[in-house]
Amino acid sequence: MKNFSLLLLTLLLTGNLLAQGFEGVITYSITYDQLPAEMQGMEQMLPKSQKILVKGDKTRFEQTTQVSSTIVLSDIGTGTSTILIEAAGQKFKLSMSKEDVDKTIKQQGTPEINYVDGTKEVAGYLCKKAEVTMDGLDDKAIFYYTEEIPPIRMRGMENLQLKGMALEYMMSTNGMKMVMTVTDMQKQDISDEMFTVPDGYTEMTDQMKQMMGLN
Repeated sequence: MKNFSLLLLTLLLTGNLLAQGFEGVITYSITYDQLPAEMQGMEQMLPKSQKILVKGDKTRFEQTTQVSSTIVLSDIGTGTSTILIEAAGQKFKLSMSKEDVDKTIKQQGTPEINYVDGTKEVAGYLCKKAEVTMDGLDDKAIFYYTEEIPPIRMRGMENLQLKGMALEYMMSTNGMKMVMTVTDMQKQDISDEMFTVPDGYTEMTDQMKQMMGLN
């Protein structure tokens, strides 16, 4: 499932953030510059935006399409994550221990950063350009980062240590090219309840994990 594989890769990049001293909400827009032939006409299956709530060691990632919604709850302190998926009236969860998360991180390898010439204004900040090489991508990912904001430490991407906060990045995997751009950052108090698993979710079976490439 190419769209789910892409989702997991974006989670490693943005879904498990720890912003030192930041509590609030970060909103991204998502656009697609390229889709593989088998996904043409299926744009409604893909998310157009995502939201990340950050509080201390905990993050909550939210992403919705016309047919499903995904929430990822992560705790940097314990190293654990829980993926919640709702689709076709059913709710499933995937509980990932620290060992599970560490295994996923190891499979991604160590990114290689190359700082290159180029600037771009994103969300009112002048950003510099970096090319990042990592496993799972068709080509180098392009990051635009600002040195005006301290870099965010990313769970799953601890080795991706840019010189500032990335406000936009572009990557391609399995023939799908995606652009993610920060459109809003709001500091605000977040309730602890936002980082707990709601009732009604059933643990994924091994067969479901295998279908999604998680086993």
